[in-house]
Formats: sequence, C-alpha cells, structure tokens
Amino acid sequence: MERFFKETDKKTALFALAGLFLTVLMLSGCAGPHTAPPRADTQAVHQETLEQKRLIYQRALQDNARVTAVAFPLLAANAEFCGRNLRPMDGMSGWTLDGFPRSEQPMVHQLFGLTNAVTLSNVVPGSPAAQAGLRAGDILVSINGTRVGQGQRGLRDASNLLQQTGMRPRQIHFSRGGQIRNTVVTPVQGCAYPVGIDQNDFRINAYADGQRIVITRGMLRFVENDTELALVVAHELAHNAMGHVPKKMTNALAGALGGLAVDLLLGSAGVHTGNQASQLGGQMGAMSHSVAFEQEADYVGMYFMARAGFETGNVAPFWRRMAVEQGDAAVEIRRTHPTSPERFVAINATHQEIQAKKRGGQPLAPNLRR
Repeated sequence: MERFFKETDKKTALFALAGLFLTVLMLSGCAGPHTAPPRADTQAVHQETLEQKRLIYQRALQDNARVTAVAFPLLAANAEFCGRNLRPMDGMSGWTLDGFPRSEQPMVHQLFGLTNAVTLSNVVPGSPAAQAGLRAGDILVSINGTRVGQGQRGLRDASNLLQQTGMRPRQIHFSRGGQIRNTVVTPVQGCAYPVGIDQNDFRINAYADGQRIVITRGMLRFVENDTELALVVAHELAHNAMGHVPKKMTNALAGALGGLAVDLLLGSAGVHTGNQASQLGGQMGAMSHSVAFEQEADYVGMYFMARAGFETGNVAPFWRRMAVEQGDAAVEIRRTHPTSPERFVAINATHQEIQAKKRGGQPLAPNLRR
C-alpha cells in the first residue's frame, strides 16, 4: 500500500511538471502579433455597444411591423376558413420596460424612452386601431373604463380586457405627448393563429404547428418583397386552416398501431423487435400524404393571398430562388414536399385559376374534390 502511494505521488508530480512546462512553452514560444494596433477607447466601445444594440432592437421592431402588416389582412380575410379558431383583432401590440432582461433595461430606456407604462410598440396600417387614430408610442391608460396597470402584468391585463370585450367596440383612453385622449376601436374577426418571428433561427424556413405560425429570421431575409412574405405566411395559414397537423398526428398514430401489431406478432414468435416496427410505422404514417398536404397548402394559400388583396401573379419565381438555395435535391427528389419545379408550375396554374374566377365574378374559394 505504501508503495502504491509513492508511485501515485510520483505520477502526480510528473503531471504537474508537464503542465508547468507546457504553460511556459505556450507563454514564451508561441508566435504573437508584430503590429501595434490602437487600443480601443473604453468610452467609445460603450457608445458603439449602445448604437449596435439600438440597431438590433430597431431591426426587431421593423421585422415585427413588417410581418404583422402582412399577416393581419391574411388572418382577417380568411376567417371563414378557420372554423372555431377565431379571435377579435384590433391590430395593435404593446411592450413594457420590464419585458427586457434587467441588465438591459437602463439601455432600452435610454434608447427608446420606454418605461413600465403599457406602450404601443406597433399599430398595423389600415387596422381598426390605426383607423381609430392610435399610433406606436401611445400609452394605454384605460380600456372600457378599467385602468391599465404597469409592466408585464398590466400588458397581460390589457390583453385580457380586450379579449373579454369580444367583437364589441372598445373605449380606449391613451396618453400621447402628456395629453390624455380617447377613441373607440371596433375589432374585426380573424383566424386565431398568431404569427411570430424566430430571430435566432437563420435557416430559410417557416412552419405551422396548429396553434401558431413562425417565420424564421433566415426566411425573412430571403423573401424579396412583402408579396413573397405573404406567400409564405398564407401557405402556413393554410396548413393550420386545413387541419394538416392533427391529420398528420392521426396518420402517425395509425401507423404506430399497425407497427405495434407487427411487434406483437413477431414477439409471440420469439423475435424481439425493440418496438422498431411501431416506431417505423409511426414515422411512415406521419409522412403519408405529406407531399399532398404541401400541395394543398400551396393551392389554398394562393387563394388566401388573393382574398387578402395580394397579387398572385409574380410569386412563382420564389421557388426558382429556393431551388438555387437548396440545390439539386429540391429540383429532382420528392420527400416530404413537392419538387420546386412542381411548385412553380402549380402556383402559376393556380394564379390562372384565380384570375378566371375573378373575370367570371365567381367566389374566390379553392375548388373541392368531387
């Protein structure tokens, strides 16, 4: 035992010496820079940090305003396709200082003058709130006679008050430039699928989960104009409105149950599958009709665009640019989505169908299977 400890101590000492040798070697022997750049002034760095943070927040506000301006008419014009998933929409959103990390609150206050008063961060052009005269920067004072509180709690309470009012007009008192004003906002009905931005995802993507619609930052930079952005939002809205998510879940369950039957059958014969057939069946079930669902979302989404007043004749090139981004696989291989050439041709055909209905004075509604 004594010999063991002596050997251990010896190894420990050798490791310590080796570590010290490597440290000295790195400090003295590594190649370093030869030039003497100017040292960054601490105050200048602080000011530049504020400026870059301001630009980041400003871009986030602009992105949100852009997406909501596109999404609002799509959600409002296609409410009849959303079944019971409806909500009153007024076209305004708010923010408060305590919604930011505490460490950044002084900076946000300095940059935007934001306090814990519930302040409108965005008012969608042409929305009921805009028509009632509300603007970004207005501070909500009361809704239907109930005073609006402070901070995130006040923001939640204001949202609840607006929802409780339903489709009835809302009496709103607000402050602008220190003066109290009042107005009446009459909401419109729209699909209850909030549209948001994932600012941390730089992939060119968008998705719908049956409850909401998410546009990635990468997609927001990829689309060349608001009409293309409307194409993306309308496609995802169609996924939700057509019930594709619950249908995929049902298909996955059916596939998993079929696979389970195989697992049980093989198990009774002494073959242990580890539930692999169930897992494979679930995956195959979820994939079934995936291409058809995407085709339907493209088709219905074009109608959603037309009904909301967007031009549908110049959006097909979106899929040519997408093919360039994704490469040969998007052009030649069908997996979960149609190929990009198929989507390009189908969207142009849908545009022609929509134009024919407009000329004939027909309702702008997708054709149903017979």
